[in-house]
Amino acid sequence: MSKAGHATKVIFLSADTFGVLPPVSRLTEEQTKYYFLSGYTAKVAGTERGIVEPVPSFSACFGAAFLLVDPIIYANELTRKMKMHDAEAWLINTGWIRGPYGTGNRIDLPSTRRIINAILNDSINDSDFINLPVFNLAVPASVEGVASDILDPANGWESRTKWHIAATDLALKFINNFSKFTTNPETANLVEHGPVIS
Repeated sequence: MSKAGHATKVIFLSADTFGVLPPVSRLTEEQTKYYFLSGYTAKVAGTERGIVEPVPSFSACFGAAFLLVDPIIYANELTRKMKMHDAEAWLINTGWIRGPYGTGNRIDLPSTRRIINAILNDSINDSDFINLPVFNLAVPASVEGVASDILDPANGWESRTKWHIAATDLALKFINNFSKFTTNPETANLVEHGPVIS
């Protein structure tokens, strides 16, 4: 019997139909916990029964129905193992860019594949990273073979102001969802590592 080694890359997939999240962002340890606990994606018309417009969906640890203990226990165990094996965490948006569902378009699969390959071969770490406002995410300025204008999601919108309004709206949804975890002081400390509305 053979087995693989420990993962050195942890990738969270999210299909953001609001066109707000970048195609890729590097997460800190605290952000890893925050976005793991949030478990964000969106339900899309045509793929979900009864859905006619995109609906945000949050599922703790990307599998809330199967959790037996407080979600922070799973988040802590994930980051503990990641530290043991020097693993990085990344958030990948396989959803919409250049605007929301109905206006923008879904990111093309070849670009997502190039992003994943750049994470796996570490070439993505050669890029400079910029900070995405509202979500405070570290976004690479370039990824080989990927159009640089899509990496900063605000670039594809009609204006940065319109992106910022949409980002604030999605941020509020994250904040409202995460409020259910804040009765636990340890989890409450992660709030500042998620979206911040100023």
